[in-house]
Amino acid sequence: MDSPAPVAAWVVLAVALLALGAVAAGLLLGRRGRAAAEPEAQPEAQPEAEPAGPETPARPAGRRWAQDDLPGFLESPPGTPATVGPGPPPPPVPAPGPAGPDPAGRTVAGLAVAALALVAVLAAVAGVARGGDALPGAHATAPEPRAPAPTATPPTTAPTELPPVPADPLPGERGAGALATRSVPLGDDGVTARLALGGLVLERRAVGVTVAYPSVSVTVGEGEALAHVLLPTWNCLGGTAPADPAAAGCTPAGVEYADLPTPALEVTRDGDALRLTGRFPTYTRPSGTPPTYTGRVYPLSVTVVPAGPLRDGQARAEGALFLGTDRAESLPDPALSRIRVAG
Repeated sequence: MDSPAPVAAWVVLAVALLALGAVAAGLLLGRRGRAAAEPEAQPEAQPEAEPAGPETPARPAGRRWAQDDLPGFLESPPGTPATVGPGPPPPPVPAPGPAGPDPAGRTVAGLAVAALALVAVLAAVAGVARGGDALPGAHATAPEPRAPAPTATPPTTAPTELPPVPADPLPGERGAGALATRSVPLGDDGVTARLALGGLVLERRAVGVTVAYPSVSVTVGEGEALAHVLLPTWNCLGGTAPADPAAAGCTPAGVEYADLPTPALEVTRDGDALRLTGRFPTYTRPSGTPPTYTGRVYPLSVTVVPAGPLRDGQARAEGALFLGTDRAESLPDPALSRIRVAG
């Protein structure tokens, strides 16, 4: 559909042209009427020789209405012979002088110029209203409907999506280590802690034991938790874990890793004290190959508490790791065992 602005512009143009035409026609008809009302100049017969008398001076030529012809009209009205009466002959009719500019012609020319200017202005207005199309019969192309811009939604804190771990993975199964670099947001009252522990017997064999010297780190917050366990292992002769496996002649057996998120990891919090419980499947990182599960799962429990008052929300941590009836105590090194409470 055409917009109402071009239609109104063409209506105004039509009315203006009709008005200008009517004014111009009126002026032309008035001019013709005046021309028809004026008597045509007839050549008058020259009178015969007349007695000498005072000679009437000839009036100078000028504009057609420059001389007053009222006295001649009173002395010799139209239709009376020129020789009636003893008076002097009527004065000769002066030759018409050069006609001056016609006021009616100037008016018509001015109206024509105004009409052309009005046409140009209205055409420009119609062209702008139609988006550049100034032709009366052209139709403006309707703009294509646009899809409404998507409204911005305030960002929301999505819950952390932690991939689960298999409860009983097969040896060599892939997918291990997916949580090795992950953690959970602490929020306003979360806790992060780490512990370095002494020796712990993992397995008992006929000729000795496999021991580990674990370290544990955990993040707790926003109703979620994630724990990481590092188990450097040694094979030792005897039945206990020595304080220094290298000095006791134990053989390194590699390092095992374990990551466990909630809900498989159970977290109990009592103030700033934490207790973690879960079955941790371990995996190894062979050189040049992706991490793979070992097929071993250890049911572990870990306790962590601040070793003293919190300063700036932090303190040295202490605790223990339990595997069955075996227990490993935390090391008293504040750089290795630490707890921090947010808020």
